Amino acid sequence: MEAVSAENVDILYESYTAVEGLNFRIEEGETLLLLGPNGAGKTTLLRTIAGFHRNYHGKLLVFGKTPEDARELISYVPQSHSLNGLVPLKAIEVVSMGAIYKKGFFHFRVPEEALSRAREALSFVGLDDVAERLFSELSGGQRQRVLLARALISNPKLLLLDEPLSALDPSARAEVAAVLGKIKREKSVTMIIATHDINPLMEIGNRVMLINRKLIAFGTPEEVLRDEVIKSVYGPLARAIKVESRLYCITGDVHLHLKGEQP
Repeated sequence: MEAVSAENVDILYESYTAVEGLNFRIEEGETLLLLGPNGAGKTTLLRTIAGFHRNYHGKLLVFGKTPEDARELISYVPQSHSLNGLVPLKAIEVVSMGAIYKKGFFHFRVPEEALSRAREALSFVGLDDVAERLFSELSGGQRQRVLLARALISNPKLLLLDEPLSALDPSARAEVAAVLGKIKREKSVTMIIATHDINPLMEIGNRVMLINRKLIAFGTPEEVLRDEVIKSVYGPLARAIKVESRLYCITGDVHLHLKGEQP
């Protein structure tokens, strides 16, 4: 079954076209790695698929439904969380939110059933020992894994992740990438992962989509990550390198600046 399909999709902010002419399909259980320079439209596309941004033209379906009608099937992890660091929330309470708020309820006291499911989700991401610790006191990698647990607690069919490895040190990136690999192996959830560094995630990606306000390339990693394609977006110093059987993509930290665009 098709998890996500787009036919001639343009995404707009008022009269400004942020992303245009998207055509792609991913099957249930696949992982799509979404690549592109900063400002290329990756976050906009994720928010549109998640049903948060509704100003688009064309046909966009999530498991055969519009994004708005498929919200119960989707969990979205943004690049930066909105949790107030001054609120003394424990890790287990943060994870429980994924079970409580998904159903539209608000509780001053977290139900035991939600706490039990939160413990299971924390165990899945390898954080049994931080359940009672304050979220604000955790390391960056631990916080990211807690947010992954919160996204997984509702058993979504589609998991949308916006730069899950950004601002993490190499050790934490490896830990989070390992959890994403575990999700890939052990759960049937479809994933779309926006990233500026595709290399730690290459082994779990079935498809790669390269965008730069429009679709540049879509296909397997070998089909998309070719020198001529990468250089067309990131410039002449970008390249794809294959070492033995592993493919690496070198793009540098590139920001998209459009002619005439305001800084």
